[in-house]
Amino acid sequence: MKLLRETIRNLILQEGMITADQLPEGVMIRIKGRRESAKIEYVRSDDRQIQFFPTYPTEEDPHCWGSIKIEKYSWPNNIPVWEVLEARAGQGYGPLLYDIAMEYATENGLGLMSDRVSVSDEAVGVWDYYLQNRVGKDVKAHQMDDMKNTLTDTDDDNNNQHISKKLAKANWPDHPTSKRYTKAPTTLEALGNKVIYT
Repeated sequence: MKLLRETIRNLILQEGMITADQLPEGVMIRIKGRRESAKIEYVRSDDRQIQFFPTYPTEEDPHCWGSIKIEKYSWPNNIPVWEVLEARAGQGYGPLLYDIAMEYATENGLGLMSDRVSVSDEAVGVWDYYLQNRVGKDVKAHQMDDMKNTLTDTDDDNNNQHISKKLAKANWPDHPTSKRYTKAPTTLEALGNKVIYT
């Protein structure tokens, strides 16, 4: 039964995912990046001004809305890995934001990882999808250690593994939240001038 649920979730993620070339007419991606944080969101452009989508669906735009906030996770070793703080999106529009966030985090650090404090079931599903279906293709997974150096003797890969240990117990290194992920900027390149940096 669990395998069936995972298969269905993966099909929904795959089939419902909006790609860079499927963005509706006049829709762009805005990346508001600062040194330690970034917000990536869908915006409208009519060549005169940028109009922000609401943070919830409307009758006119029931699906094309959403944003993802990421931040450099500096504790404990000032390792420049970015974590997802918040992600919300209309149906099918979330995966594109995650891909862009991962590419941004790779270009500006050592990649992207899940929130270190709390992760929803939906977010675990996203990270599991990356690990099971994208790693080895266009995404790389990098195992992170815990603060006790359980996996390696070095400190430069240490990170808070509270979530992965809570969800996977002794098998925490196998859990998708125990890793950081990197991705070449293929999505950003495909979007081209549909990306606005502010």
